[in-house]
Amino acid sequence: MYQPMLFLHWKQIKVALIPFVIAAFALPLLSVQGLGQAPGTGVPAMGGYQVFLNSQLWLVTFPILAGAIGVTLALSSWNWDHQLNHVYALSLPIPRWQYATLKMGAGALLAALPALGFWIGAHLAAASVALPAGLHAYPNALALRFFLAILVTYATLFAMAAGTVKTTAYIVSAWFVFLFLGGALNGFLGDIFPYLKEVNVVQSVMDALLSRHGPLEVFSGSWTLIDV
Repeated sequence: MYQPMLFLHWKQIKVALIPFVIAAFALPLLSVQGLGQAPGTGVPAMGGYQVFLNSQLWLVTFPILAGAIGVTLALSSWNWDHQLNHVYALSLPIPRWQYATLKMGAGALLAALPALGFWIGAHLAAASVALPAGLHAYPNALALRFFLAILVTYATLFAMAAGTVKTTAYIVSAWFVFLFLGGALNGFLGDIFPYLKEVNVVQSVMDALLSRHGPLEVFSGSWTLIDV
């Protein structure tokens, strides 16, 4: 039963997943462009501070790509079911929870493809520059964080997308409305509860989500390929 789930998901997402794999492979390589030459070439690399500073410019792109892959995997995983009004799932001789588990496992396996591409790209990127003393490359740790970020995003959106498309749209829209209108909401509640004027509602929610032990902690950690 797992193989048909995997095949159906691959059929739904292959057009989008292949470019994601290529992007995941290329992004670490792009992040080290201009930082120096490979060891043994005799061409000096940048100073330690310059290397560290230039590598920081690419940090935001890593979690954004991981999140985009996770969202695409999650939404595509239920696309087939929504198109057929869940008739296929109801016709199978297995309970709903087992069907959802198999479907989620198929998506998690597909998530390993861009993660593998990122891991290979990160190792090639680390080998392509001569790092100054005191700096080290962490391709394995960065690739693991990239994979975990994909899985966290995938699992979150997978649960939302299991319902109707309309329900998913409502939840996502409500979240974005909260982010953009959070300041106004804080002022409105502050008029009712004065002590809330001292609290930034949006910031408090984001801190809870991204802080240590928060559900989205993986996005707020270190995304550096090159560090001390």
